[in-house]
Amino acid sequence: MKLFVALTATLFLAGCSSAQSASDEPVTMADIKSLIGTPTAQSIESCKVLPVGKKACGGPEGYVVYSSETVTDERALLDAIHRYNEKAKEEAKTGYSTCEHIPEPEPQLKGGVCWIP
Repeated sequence: MKLFVALTATLFLAGCSSAQSASDEPVTMADIKSLIGTPTAQSIESCKVLPVGKKACGGPEGYVVYSSETVTDERALLDAIHRYNEKAKEEAKTGYSTCEHIPEPEPQLKGGVCWIP
């Protein structure tokens, strides 16, 4: 009986820790690009630009472009970028940057694919 209780408690706690760690895992740029996929679109209105990262002096490190036509879960993408930006903001507090202002680029549509210059 004690073995059963111990095993049940272990399985319960293992399930809790893996659920927590999945949401706490840091988001990488590769994760974001995977959510975006190939940003194909039929019209420029579907091409969207979002800031990513944080510089120590303020402002984003860069931008990503995605297509609202091909992103299947826009909420998941926005959440991933938010988590990425929050981590970058914490890292920027102790880092250095060029303090160069990077203006938000206008999305382009070429050959049915959204891109930014």
